[in-house]
Amino acid sequence: MIIPDSKKAEHIIWELEYEMKQPRNDGWTASDMKKRLWDIKYKVDKALVNAPEFVGEAAYEDLYLMERMKGKL
Repeated sequence: MIIPDSKKAEHIIWELEYEMKQPRNDGWTASDMKKRLWDIKYKVDKALVNAPEFVGEAAYEDLYLMERMKGKL
């Protein structure tokens, strides 16, 4: 069984965000970084659509929505 390293994925997302926001990058580069982030978000959302629920797990979707409603996301 392959257990993916989520820290690598988090680091890639951080790198894309960093490059997207760099004032020295042109709009072409920044827009490509933004598109890549949207691609990742789409794949994560798609993977979670039919994710099973497990006993005792946190209500991740509720926590996410609360942060979103507070304007923190």
